[in-house]
Amino acid sequence: MSVYKRGCVYWYDFWFRRQRVRESTGLSNKTAAEQAEAIRKAGIAEGRVGIARREPSPKFENFMNNDFLPWSEKQHVAHPRTHMRYKTSSHPLNAFFGKQPLDAIGTTHVEKFKQVRSEDVSAAATNRDTAALRFMFNYAMRKGLVSRNPVHGVKPLPEGPGMMRIVSQEEQRKYLAKANPQLRDFGTLILETGMRPEEVFTARKENIHLAHGYVFVPTGKTRFARRTIPLTDTAKSVLRRRVKEAKGPYIFPSRHDSNQPLTTLKKSHAEALKKSEINPPFRIYDLRHTFGSRSAMAGVDLPTLKELMGHSEISTTLRYIHPTPEHKQVALQKLERFNHKQACRRRKRQRSPHKSPHSEGQAMKRRLVSP
Repeated sequence: MSVYKRGCVYWYDFWFRRQRVRESTGLSNKTAAEQAEAIRKAGIAEGRVGIARREPSPKFENFMNNDFLPWSEKQHVAHPRTHMRYKTSSHPLNAFFGKQPLDAIGTTHVEKFKQVRSEDVSAAATNRDTAALRFMFNYAMRKGLVSRNPVHGVKPLPEGPGMMRIVSQEEQRKYLAKANPQLRDFGTLILETGMRPEEVFTARKENIHLAHGYVFVPTGKTRFARRTIPLTDTAKSVLRRRVKEAKGPYIFPSRHDSNQPLTTLKKSHAEALKKSEINPPFRIYDLRHTFGSRSAMAGVDLPTLKELMGHSEISTTLRYIHPTPEHKQVALQKLERFNHKQACRRRKRQRSPHKSPHSEGQAMKRRLVSP
């Protein structure tokens, strides 16, 4: 039964032909309320007491393109990359579910999509598409178009630890030398602050406090992403120039509208990698990995590094720590020097054993009786 108590009276809540019926029984007795619910259901089914006739459920692609994506664009004005993520996922989702009525899609269909999609792309990409599908169905539920989310209970594919690439100092020099001015500033800020790419894209002038030497990140993936980040002299220099040149609120504005942030630098990044002949290549996000790894190697403690990078768990911070071969060699040299000192101390103690109390007493007597 779908009877529940609110205050002193019972309510019923059920679905009939894709429409939700939630009403008060006006009764304080649960058994009587359950009977009232049964009578209400029977009346609706027999047509004695009707409810508003529902429009046919929209087809998936119509709802995705004409309803969800326009809503998402307005909803995520402050986070345009989130909307772009849903827009990108809409293409494979429309290709698979497009002609099906929204309320005809069940968990079995979602599992089939996950299987088919994983044959063409990575597990991570499949999971992102499935996450977009879940969010879209949540929106459809709020609009009363479906009674349940078919993605609920569908487990994501295991992604593994993923690949993290650490950029060497020499690779950084070559890359920045071949990058265009915009990409050079963008990459430098990530390397100097550890900010996420989307955090740099959406950085606004009012959140940059050069006089006090920090940048404020107001929003992010979790509440821990909201943080202040101290600035190095290099980062200050880049930000001072970007703030001065910015015509709108963003220091990395869109090419077409200075009041909107830039959303991607993939083409510029690919060109810089090609010109610098870096092999194997790296992703823009790997510059953030590099910041985390270099900070750890420089001796920054993990709790502080966690706060700087905006992680919710220190276990996440641990994934960013990848010592370079040179750093590992230095560590082993330290161990070698330590072992050598310990061996020298042992040999010194063996050459100079402690004298027994008896021998020390005899030596003292000889000194006393000597003229």
